Amino acid sequence: MYLFTPYDKKYPHFIVGSSEHDRSHNQIVLIKFEDWTGTFPRGSIQQTLGISGNDQAEREALIWQACPWKYPKYNYEPVLQSSVERTSLIGYTFHIDPEGCRDVDDVFTFEELDRGWKVTITISDVASYVEDGGAVDIMASLIGQTLYDNNGHVLRPMLPVEYSEKACSLLPGKDSYGISFQFVWNGQAIQEKKWFQSVLRVNSSYTYDEFQHCDSPYKKPLCEIASHLAKEFVNDAHDWVAQMMILYNTEAGLLLKTSKQGILRRHSAPNREKLEKYKTHVPELEKLAFSSAEYCLSEENDTQHYGLLTDTYAHASSPIRRYADLLNQRVLTLLIQESDERFIVPQAMYDMNVRGKAVKRFARDMDFLEAIRTGQTQFTGIIIDTAPLENNWVKIKVYVPIWKRMISTRYRSISNNIVLSRDETQEIDITLYREVHIHCAFSPNARNWKERVVIHLS
Repeated sequence: MYLFTPYDKKYPHFIVGSSEHDRSHNQIVLIKFEDWTGTFPRGSIQQTLGISGNDQAEREALIWQACPWKYPKYNYEPVLQSSVERTSLIGYTFHIDPEGCRDVDDVFTFEELDRGWKVTITISDVASYVEDGGAVDIMASLIGQTLYDNNGHVLRPMLPVEYSEKACSLLPGKDSYGISFQFVWNGQAIQEKKWFQSVLRVNSSYTYDEFQHCDSPYKKPLCEIASHLAKEFVNDAHDWVAQMMILYNTEAGLLLKTSKQGILRRHSAPNREKLEKYKTHVPELEKLAFSSAEYCLSEENDTQHYGLLTDTYAHASSPIRRYADLLNQRVLTLLIQESDERFIVPQAMYDMNVRGKAVKRFARDMDFLEAIRTGQTQFTGIIIDTAPLENNWVKIKVYVPIWKRMISTRYRSISNNIVLSRDETQEIDITLYREVHIHCAFSPNARNWKERVVIHLS
């Protein structure tokens, strides 16, 4: 019988049985709760990830913490749920994505007119394949959004690959179905906006670099439209795509807010005092002056997205990867069809804010793990904040650029902005925004790898 210590401190210790006799190393395992009739709850081991401290085992543990759900092996067969009449797209259709991308959910169609260009942004009609309330839909709502590693590789897809990389993916060579936003670009303004359900065949696939350097006749109008939207000249394919997605999401949000259905994305104004301090001393931390963006109901009064200067921004352009987009696509479908049915946002909406934070935390933790796995023990940090504690101790927040994260530590204060080192042999200046040296030691018996890292300043 062994003592199991959960990574999440909200849970108690468990007693688990194991046939493992080697007690020289702690093991990282997944357990299932069985019962709680004694002092400790009992659990059974479902999977052993590896020895604590092993790089691959620690990575697997982070993935399971970020997303504890995984599709079972099964022969998934996506079926188009809707047989509505669709508009066939006319013109040249292409997508721009990272190299090797298989889960393509957005494409552009350009058709030249006498008065300019007819431009269509089409997003894969995932809602027509994923049955509302079906087994795949329920699992997608739990996962919340596709989990990627730091190189963009899929670790936990929100939808099975039969959906994300085949039926719903807007790759060339097959008929595909979408929710399209169309407009006319006359060289100066966006006019004649229109929404509809579409059927299309994609002509070409581009990576960002390929499109940036190709001689496509659609580069110039795409650059013009993106620059018009950004209110400044933009000359990078990544920015061109980003501006088109913002346009699609903002126009979709306008429909949602007007109908008081679906989910919007709001973002409050920054803490001005922090923003100015970070701009002056640590520009890369400016984002910390902002609160996290969050999902809210479109019927709420406060739906302002400070960063985009709009109160009608929605996530609607990535239904293969985010559940919020899939929900909003169901609303858009009802609105396009002028249905009297009203869509009721499920309880899962409130979980999506939690899932979003978990994904961001996972990215930071992966950066941290990558930094310390090299064996390096000395780093440079920047003092960001200090706060007095009892008995002359002070809490110090330090930003470590190579880790891309903030850490906290405690030292005994001996005077204003001066603390005493752990071994009491030197004084350390903790003046705000001063660079400090960080020395790391590793405690092998701590709960998880983050707690094993012991920080010393000098």
